[in-house]
Amino acid sequence: MTELVLPGDANVLGSVFGGQVMAWVDICAAITAQRHCGRIAVTAAVDDLQFLAPIRVGDIVRLTARLNEAFGSSMEIEVDVEVEDPQTRNRTLCVQAYLTFVCLDETGAPLRVPALAPRDDDDRERKRDAAERRSQRLERRRSR
Repeated sequence: MTELVLPGDANVLGSVFGGQVMAWVDICAAITAQRHCGRIAVTAAVDDLQFLAPIRVGDIVRLTARLNEAFGSSMEIEVDVEVEDPQTRNRTLCVQAYLTFVCLDETGAPLRVPALAPRDDDDRERKRDAAERRSQRLERRRSR
């Protein structure tokens, strides 16, 4: 996805509202999840969302989402948010987030998603890392 930061997206300092970035991240991840499962998918968790650099009015923002792993009815989606310099096309990573989405049937019940087959070493590493994050997420949930 590509967004242009307008004055209505920003605070008095000229930086985009964190909530606006979070909405863009959620939409980008939802599209990725729904494209994988072919159904409606809803946000179940946001494990980690880090603001690494500011995004300012007038910036071109590029959001890239990637499905890291599919688990039963859930999927882990990684989203990177970058500011792109229109002259040089250089990009700066501003936000990185990991979200969990759940695929739902027409009654709202969880539905099994297609498995994700890794194609290369990077995919296999992402799959392992996603499994570890899932394990930690489930442990946190059990300890509450």
